[in-house]
Amino acid sequence: MSTARRDWSWLALTPLLPLAAAIPGAGRWLLPLVAPLTVYPAFAARVRCGDYEAAWQVAMSWAALLSLGVILLTEVWPQAAAAGILHGQAYRAEMFGWVATGAAPENDWRQFLPVHLEHLLLFVILTWVSGGYLGLVMGAALVGWMSYFVGCFALASGHPVLGAAAAWVPWAVLRVFAFVLLGALFARPLLVRRPWPFTRLEYRLMALAAAGLVADVLVKTALAHTYGLWLREMARHAAPALYSGAFGTWG
Repeated sequence: MSTARRDWSWLALTPLLPLAAAIPGAGRWLLPLVAPLTVYPAFAARVRCGDYEAAWQVAMSWAALLSLGVILLTEVWPQAAAAGILHGQAYRAEMFGWVATGAAPENDWRQFLPVHLEHLLLFVILTWVSGGYLGLVMGAALVGWMSYFVGCFALASGHPVLGAAAAWVPWAVLRVFAFVLLGALFARPLLVRRPWPFTRLEYRLMALAAAGLVADVLVKTALAHTYGLWLREMARHAAPALYSGAFGTWG
């Protein structure tokens, strides 16, 4: 089997990883800690070679497949997902409150921007000191709880596919794009054993990632309120029970 085929064969197992969240007593950190195992060898090899485009592609594919696995687990086995996804229930409550009432940090850049910057700084540090692995662990945690909300919304709205696509809000997708690119860049120093192995190419890619993060903030600031209302209408027509308090934070 060729190296590329082997890499993609491992990657294809990623949607099964969220089942780790259903293991009794495993704890909510198990999934983020083991999730990078299906992608890290392929990711690290591409970063080591300086093939950032291929590293970005394989890591984005991993993130999408991991999200798919969490969404499916949430829709098919919601109790296991609720018990096993790190920060899932708290994030679901916050986001359901945003959709139902319009009141949440999502609507105010003064509230969400410090959190974004904190996540960015932590992600870069973890990526740098671990050759990318701990950055992928953090990415798995973030994708996990965002995908748990997506699955919950899809289940509650009565639109398992369309609801999931809609609830992956566009500014969050931009943030994932940018974080994955930064992960490929800042994993390189440890992997090539050089403290600053960056050239003009890397600086251009850093600027591209920064542009993605700025776009994330601008799109979120401009669209969050209207987008939340749209999600509310989708749920209202499909599941009026949401507005009678059936989901705790709605009503």
